[in-house]
Amino acid sequence: MVQVLHHFRKWEVVCRPKSCGGLGVRDIRAVNISLLTKWRWRLLSNDLCMWKEVIRGKYGDAVIGRVALGEDCKPWFSSTWWRDICSIGTNLETNWFLDEVVKKMGNGAQTSFWKDKWIGDVSFYDKFPRLYSISTQKEDLVAVLCNRDGEVRWNLQLQRRLFVWESNQLDELLTIINPVILSGMEDQWGWKAEKGGLFTVKSTYVLLVKQFLGETSLTREETTAFKAIWKSPAPSKIVGFAWLALHNRIPQEITSFADGELN
Repeated sequence: MVQVLHHFRKWEVVCRPKSCGGLGVRDIRAVNISLLTKWRWRLLSNDLCMWKEVIRGKYGDAVIGRVALGEDCKPWFSSTWWRDICSIGTNLETNWFLDEVVKKMGNGAQTSFWKDKWIGDVSFYDKFPRLYSISTQKEDLVAVLCNRDGEVRWNLQLQRRLFVWESNQLDELLTIINPVILSGMEDQWGWKAEKGGLFTVKSTYVLLVKQFLGETSLTREETTAFKAIWKSPAPSKIVGFAWLALHNRIPQEITSFADGELN
């Protein structure tokens, strides 16, 4: 006799949080990437660790403190682990890692003026590409471009005189950066997915699950019902049956048997 196995719900549904209609089972992809992201995050800081010295010796100084690790950071002799580290953020349509990393401004000595996101959610490289293209200070840090002789003044040097529309963009840029006040503290990296700005594997996992599985389409009543069944003191089999019922996934032989009994 052949045993028939019922696949009641898709694995994507099973991996959702219980409050969202799932069973709270961990998504292995998201867990693996979250743990790898922890190492990628630790590469951003300049602290002296033995494992970083090994990475620095094998792949060069440029990989430390660098947000984007492209193909130029993956030589032919790269290990599988390192290739996985460099590919973090490229698993989805948008680079979610770059989107979540921001710079918390201190003295500006470790923050790229154009390429780091230190004001708002977009770098000035992306927000003002024309100004960047004619800048003579493409690689300079915030502290280099900011003169602080009693008051804050920005020393932005461009290759030529500006057209009117370019001058308007420069005025917009200055309006954004003029209120900035630099401190004596060191610059720090921030993680937008966590309220406190500090990186955690948990916040990364939650972020990835939303990206992989998408948003739920449950109504408020359905969400309330799913939350209620998991708080119920009923036996686990009853809770599981209720979960299937809410998903309208009761096996046909059970419903047919019940209909026969009722008739």
